[in-house]
Amino acid sequence: MKKLNIGIIAHVDAGKTTLTENILHLGGVIASPGRVDKGNTATDSMAVERRRGISVRAAAASFVKDGVLYNLIDTPGHVDFVAEVERSLAVLDGVVLVVSAVEGLQSQTRVLMDTIRSFGIPAVIFINKIDRMGADALGAARAVGEYMGSYVLAQRVEDGEIHVLDDDAFMALNGEVLYNRDDELLALFVENKPIGTDLFFERLYRNTRQSGIYPIFFGSALYGVGCGELFEAIPRYLPAKEYENTPPLSAIVFMVDTSGAERLAYLRIFGGCLRIRETVSYKDKEEKITRLGRLAGNKTVACTLLETGDVGVLYLKDLKVGDVIGEAPLTARKVGLARPTLNVEVTAKQPEQKRALYEALVQLADEDPLLNLSSGKKLNLRLLGEVQKEILSEILSERYGIEAEFSESRTVYMETPAAEGTITAPINRNGTFFPAGVGFTVKPLPQGSGLRYTRKVTFGVLEKTFQNAVEEAVYDVCKRGLYGWEITDCEVIFDYSDYDSVNGTPSAYRNLVPPVLMEVFAQCGMILLEPYVDFELRIPSGAVSKALYELARMNAEITETDAMGEAVRITGTVPADACKSYGIKVNSYTEGRGLWLTRFKGFMQTGFDQAKVNEDEINPAVNKAMYLMQKMGAVQS
Repeated sequence: MKKLNIGIIAHVDAGKTTLTENILHLGGVIASPGRVDKGNTATDSMAVERRRGISVRAAAASFVKDGVLYNLIDTPGHVDFVAEVERSLAVLDGVVLVVSAVEGLQSQTRVLMDTIRSFGIPAVIFINKIDRMGADALGAARAVGEYMGSYVLAQRVEDGEIHVLDDDAFMALNGEVLYNRDDELLALFVENKPIGTDLFFERLYRNTRQSGIYPIFFGSALYGVGCGELFEAIPRYLPAKEYENTPPLSAIVFMVDTSGAERLAYLRIFGGCLRIRETVSYKDKEEKITRLGRLAGNKTVACTLLETGDVGVLYLKDLKVGDVIGEAPLTARKVGLARPTLNVEVTAKQPEQKRALYEALVQLADEDPLLNLSSGKKLNLRLLGEVQKEILSEILSERYGIEAEFSESRTVYMETPAAEGTITAPINRNGTFFPAGVGFTVKPLPQGSGLRYTRKVTFGVLEKTFQNAVEEAVYDVCKRGLYGWEITDCEVIFDYSDYDSVNGTPSAYRNLVPPVLMEVFAQCGMILLEPYVDFELRIPSGAVSKALYELARMNAEITETDAMGEAVRITGTVPADACKSYGIKVNSYTEGRGLWLTRFKGFMQTGFDQAKVNEDEINPAVNKAMYLMQKMGAVQS
């Protein structure tokens, strides 16, 4: 059987979930399509999703149609939940991108199209809402096609009605696009030789499956118009194929669900098979599989085997999003759409629920690792936006019965060493009492490099169990630096160890690493980094002076200014904190004719300000004496 793993992606309110309902209906999963406004959709199962009418979590379903096994993932459209889209795109064969014929190219639509192109993800475009007042189906199609580069119109649409093209009309309308991508067909065309429909469409489908051409369909998902034609075309345009279960085993976890009685880890099999009672390896551990699940409709049922190309469920409690089972997949994508730039403190309104709040946040951070739960003196989360804060508050109330309070959001900063530093801490000669010795060299790396750990101590000098303890401690320590922020853009080199053969334990190394590493970071001197975004501002030409004044006030760096008829397009970079609510202001001073788009760029150096220090999250090992006293039990944490 052929298999096809596809996702439905879109800007919020483009009609993505409604189209998903139609596909599930056509696939025989549900008797009739549900409606978002009625709260009866199959994939929006959470109460908060049904109440608000938006998807918050990705949802998976499966069905067989005409000899093809479809695993379908419906992803959230709101930018605050783009992390769910990111994790899904890592394991999909192709996507259906939904675009509103009324709103056209919206900010998240552009981000998704950029991602599709840059990662070579095969895609079919569905221009939705062609029946709505103000719809410009062909205008939206042209805008999408021009942005994506190479596209074909799979249908004609006039006055809100879809006209199916026969083969000759299709070839006449789209032939030039294909000929420009296929040298053999171009040669036949130039030589005025006949090009048969079989050859034409075989080459067309091959090019779309290789993400060279993007076919555009039209419809109204709310009324099921155009959905059948799209559904029939999906297996031709997207890479449905048969797989061989060739070893070795290779799978990746892309979603974790803790909302029910059991913890479900969803994974995609890229190679080999998973069988009941077999032992699998992940994160340097081995575990026996006692239960497996597969998708059946929009439910999960027990099974004994998952094969290459399948999406299924493992019930191993320690699996997390991003974990690799067996060997790392060669074809999995590392998609980076999301980076939280807001930090909030979470407290329980009822003091007696403090422990329950912590346990609930641990589960939620398990589902979404980008929440980056920090449990130092206070409970802190990283967020992508204010809507995410509201949704989390509702989930805590509905799922766990916890009324929580969220602080005002503040910008997330990061730290990086200003210079290289080295420290060696032998046993009994470093001011500590641990039966262990370590040494590190820290080197700054270029912006955007992240944290890199290098092991120069061999296993012959210090065995693997102890080395794993050192590595884990390094990554844990770097979550909170001298100013209370995560440490990035540097290389931590483990280049010295001392070993007590009688008393040495892995925990001794875990306890020793924090004060030693904080000491070398203090020696290096730390620089604060703040998040920046790339922006695109489109405004009427009469508003340029106002825009330039506002951009200068926000310390924006302008890279390009283009005239576009009666409008002007300005691009550049700007601190994320400075432009948090600028989109509302643009809408106001342009009377709704302006457009403000941003995309996370990275963290860049900023001047030191005590107000930017995250006081409550400063690494406790910064104060070496107090840290050691706590470890000795003289002072309680």
